[in-house]
Amino acid sequence: MRGTRLVGWLLLSTWACGEGELGARDGGMDARVVMDAGLTDAAADVGRREDVGVRTDAATDSGPIHPDTHHEPCSVEHAERCWAARDVGVPCGRYAYAEDFSSGRYDVHVVEIAIGEGPTEIALTRTSGSWAPAMVIHRDGATVFDGSTGYLHPGVFEVTPLETARGERSRIRIDAAGGSALTIYLTSWEAIDAGFGTMMPIDGTYSFEVTSPDCDPGEGLLSPPNFDPDDVEGGYHILPESEPPGLYTRKARCSRGNRLLIDVLYTVAVRWHAERPEYAPIAFRDLNECDPRMSGDVDHSTHDDGTHGDLVAGCATQVGCDQAASVRLAQLFADTGEVCGIIFDDPDVQALVNPYFVERHDYRTWHGGAERRFMRTVGGHTRHFHVRVKRPDGTCVPE
Repeated sequence: MRGTRLVGWLLLSTWACGEGELGARDGGMDARVVMDAGLTDAAADVGRREDVGVRTDAATDSGPIHPDTHHEPCSVEHAERCWAARDVGVPCGRYAYAEDFSSGRYDVHVVEIAIGEGPTEIALTRTSGSWAPAMVIHRDGATVFDGSTGYLHPGVFEVTPLETARGERSRIRIDAAGGSALTIYLTSWEAIDAGFGTMMPIDGTYSFEVTSPDCDPGEGLLSPPNFDPDDVEGGYHILPESEPPGLYTRKARCSRGNRLLIDVLYTVAVRWHAERPEYAPIAFRDLNECDPRMSGDVDHSTHDDGTHGDLVAGCATQVGCDQAASVRLAQLFADTGEVCGIIFDDPDVQALVNPYFVERHDYRTWHGGAERRFMRTVGGHTRHFHVRVKRPDGTCVPE
């Protein structure tokens, strides 16, 4: 059954839920989607408690224990060597992206995240180059992880080093009783040892991964707050102008579809904007068939029942442009539980999106076969997504 619709974009949490796969780049290297990191526990550093890896010389139940060292990787004198890589927001489930140091200008990449209640694992993994990954983490301006030692405040905020050896990975776990805003400095042990006076190697690449408790991506669907159920043309509802502005653009004469299509498109536009504000608004092109006599309109053979829509979202809907963004946008459509499938001619994206759908839903997809493929190839879909939602009877294919 369809979930209860929620009216208004303000009801959307700023939490970016689901398994995110986001890509970026510091210099000239193509971003890569991060798959399973194959993480394994490592022994704690010598001289630290084996089970939590924190100082124990003054541990008490009443007070916090801080790391040995307070690092300021991006102090005034080193500010030009720090690159603001990302503001992640609040990741839920699994969030990962790939990056490089190919510009040769930085010794630190800075990531801002907010974590919620419960355990969160954070990992920095070297994928190429000769350097030893290290993370420094600040909370409210104070160091809570200095690369090897964590901050312990039982029942409130606890950092447990899991892998701190000078190898290919730095990995920690944070247990928090509530939300916390963190600044994470991604760097190397070589840079720390040099007092942040040495640049990262230009052939250095890495993956950054956050794994936190799963969260509800939102109950039901959102409806445009300015939706008028009586605004009907040719038997189909009209997708109204973006409210608030900046979520999407539309072709007014082509923006017709069933109510479910309108709500799915609006819901994804809101959640996409919350996760990727750096992207231009989604451009909704032809929904129900436009007038091919008009300039810019296409005589579609399938856009004839109010369940289809074409959309463009910059690199996210261009084959080979930003694979991680393509994956995440498709996942947002899958998360609604109301989409029958997406046509997008990128087999690498399909290989990540299709298992994601199968793990979460059990309904038959649109021409998906026994394996219930959610995303598939049909020639001519290299620069846009073609999305189809369920029919009014709740099905994707004839019984």
